[in-house]
Amino acid sequence: MSHEPSMFVTLCEHKLQESLAAERSLKGLTGSKRTVMDLTSWVILPFLFGSIGIYGLFRLLQRLRSSAYVQDAVVVITGATSGLGKECAKVFYKAGAQLVLCGRNEEGLKDLINELCRIRSGSIQFHKPHMVIFDLSDVEAVTSAAEEILHLVGKVDILINNAGISYRGNILNTKISVDRMIMDTNYFGPVALTKALLPSMIKNKRGHVVAISSVQGKISIPFRSAYSASKHATQAFFDCLRAEMVSHDIAVTVISPGYIQTNLSLNAVTEDGSKYGVMDKTTAEGRSSEEVAQIVFRAVGERRKDVLVAGLVPTLAVYLRALAPKIFFSLMAARAKKERKLKNA
Repeated sequence: MSHEPSMFVTLCEHKLQESLAAERSLKGLTGSKRTVMDLTSWVILPFLFGSIGIYGLFRLLQRLRSSAYVQDAVVVITGATSGLGKECAKVFYKAGAQLVLCGRNEEGLKDLINELCRIRSGSIQFHKPHMVIFDLSDVEAVTSAAEEILHLVGKVDILINNAGISYRGNILNTKISVDRMIMDTNYFGPVALTKALLPSMIKNKRGHVVAISSVQGKISIPFRSAYSASKHATQAFFDCLRAEMVSHDIAVTVISPGYIQTNLSLNAVTEDGSKYGVMDKTTAEGRSSEEVAQIVFRAVGERRKDVLVAGLVPTLAVYLRALAPKIFFSLMAARAKKERKLKNA
C-alpha cells in the first residue's frame, strides 16, 4: 500500500508526457499546414496571378497588333448587308479600315454605310465606306465588280469572301440546277473574285485572302449535300492557294464556323430552288454573329491559316471523321434515318 501514491504520481507524469508529446505533434502538424499555406501564398498564388497577367498582356498585344494590321487597310467584304458580313463590316470599320462593301441589295448597303458613318470611337481616323453591287453567282459580273473595286480604291489589302447560300434537301430529289447555283455562289464566285484581285495584291506586295467556309467544309451531314460540297471545294481551293502564295507573301485564312445566329437557314434553298424559310433550332442557338466577327478580326490580324469556330460536338466530329471514319459514318447514317422519320411524321 505504501507504493500506491508513488505509482499514481508516475502514471500521472506518464500521461502528462503523452499529452505534451501529442501537443507538440499537433503543433508540428499545424506548423506544416502553415508552411504549406505560406508556400501557397508566397509562391503559387503570385505565379498564378502572374500567369493570368501575362496572358492578359499577350491578348492585349494581339489586339493591338490586329488593329495595327487592319488600320488604313483596304478591306473588301462580300455579303455585307446582313449577318456575319455586316458585323465584320462594323468591326473592321471601327479598327480604321477603308471598306468596300459588296452585295446584291443596294438599299441594304446604303443603310449599312449610313450606320457605320454614325460611329465615333476614340482617335481612330475613319474612312467612308464604298459599295459595289453585284451578284456573286454571276462570274462575268464578278470580274466587272473587281475592276470597279480597283478603280474606286486602287488596291485591295484584305479580301473577305463571306457571301454564301445554304441548302436543305434530299439528294435524289434535288435538281442539278440547284447544285450548280449553290456552287456558283459559294465556290465559283469567291474563286473568281479572288483570282481577279490577286494580281493587284502581288503587285503591291501585300495581301490577305479570307474565306468564310463552314464546319461542313470539313465534315458532311445528311440533307446538306450541295452546301457541304461547295464548302469542301472552298477549303481545298484556298488550301492550295495558301501554299502557292507563300512566295508572294500573300496570307490565306480559312475560317470554318459552326452554327451562327443569322438568316442563313431562312434564306436556304430547297430541292427545287425555292426558299426554305425556316429558322432551324441549331441556327437560333448558335454563336452570335458579333462574336464570330471578332474571331474573324483576330484571325486576320494574327494571319492565322485555318480556324475552326465550333462547339465541342462538331469539333469532336471533325476529329472522329479523320481518326475513326467507320464510327463517324455510322453516326451520320443514324442521323439521316432520324431526320427522315421526323420529316415523314
